[in-house]
Amino acid sequence: MNKTLKDIIDEIDQKFICLQINFEDSSWRSNIPSEPGWYLIKTNTPITVLKSTESPQHKAHINIPQTINKTSILKDKGIAIIEPNSEDYVVYNGEAENIKYRAREHECGHPKTYCLGLSNYETLRRYRWTFCYVAVSSCKVHTNRDKLLRLAVEQGWRAKNGWPILCRK
Repeated sequence: MNKTLKDIIDEIDQKFICLQINFEDSSWRSNIPSEPGWYLIKTNTPITVLKSTESPQHKAHINIPQTINKTSILKDKGIAIIEPNSEDYVVYNGEAENIKYRAREHECGHPKTYCLGLSNYETLRRYRWTFCYVAVSSCKVHTNRDKLLRLAVEQGWRAKNGWPILCRK
C-alpha cells in the first residue's frame, strides 16, 4: 500500500468522531459537517437479526439479508469484519461528498439512494447504532474534491480493517 495512503488511513482511524443514532430525535446529526469525508456505521445488532430483516421499502436501498449472504464468502476467507460478543462492530463504511447528508440517508433513507434507511426497520431500532465520521478538512492531506482519492482511502480502510458485511463493493 502506498505510504501516503496508509498514512491517511492511519490518521482517519485516529480521528473518527462517533455519535449514537437517535431514531426519535434528528438533532444527533447537527454537529456533523456538510463537507466531504469518510464515515462508518457500527452496531451491536446480532447478525442473525440483520439476516432476518424484511426487504427494504425502496428498490435503491440496501437489501440487508441479501448483502450479508453475498459478503459471507469474505467472512469465510477471514476478510470480513465479524460480530464480536455483544460489542459494537462495523457493518458499513464509505466516503461522501457531504457526510451530514449521508448520515441522514443511512438513518432515514431516500427512495433513490443506495443507503441503509435504518429507521424503516422497527426491529433494528431496538439496537445501538453509531455513525462515526472524519471530515477531510480535519486531515493533514486535504482531498476535498478528489473523489478518487476518497474512494482509495475507503477501500484502503477496508483492506486494513476488514470488509464491513453490509458493503457490497
